[in-house]
Amino acid sequence: MQKYRSTMPMLLGLCLVGSTLAATPASAALGPTGTVFDGDYTGAMNLTTPAVSGDGPNSDSACVERRPATMLVRNGNVYLQYANWRGDVLHYRGTVDASGLADLYHTNGDGSRSILAGQISNDGLTGHVERGEACNYSVSLAKK
Repeated sequence: MQKYRSTMPMLLGLCLVGSTLAATPASAALGPTGTVFDGDYTGAMNLTTPAVSGDGPNSDSACVERRPATMLVRNGNVYLQYANWRGDVLHYRGTVDASGLADLYHTNGDGSRSILAGQISNDGLTGHVERGEACNYSVSLAKK
């Protein structure tokens, strides 16, 4: 009887693992895109729509013209970061689908979200960042 008591938990565990694997599609188990887009990317974000600080015709732009950015893609998950004008690192997170469409977001301090939409192809990402009424950027990154 002791022999069966020690093997039952193991058999039950194997049954649970087997049923979980059987219920999970192969594409999900391997990640939505496999390793096609996996890698490290570097490049820049360039200002397309400046926000304005102050009033009148001599007011200055509140935006930085160009920001270096890095991106990491692993199994369909995308992580992009860059430093804002104060030097704070902003993080965008999201996914890339099998066609290379990337959809990322950053949660701002006020709870709103900034959206980065892009396309990965030919070992690079091109896209744009929508920051509402704030600064908007075009994004161009190349795979290292």
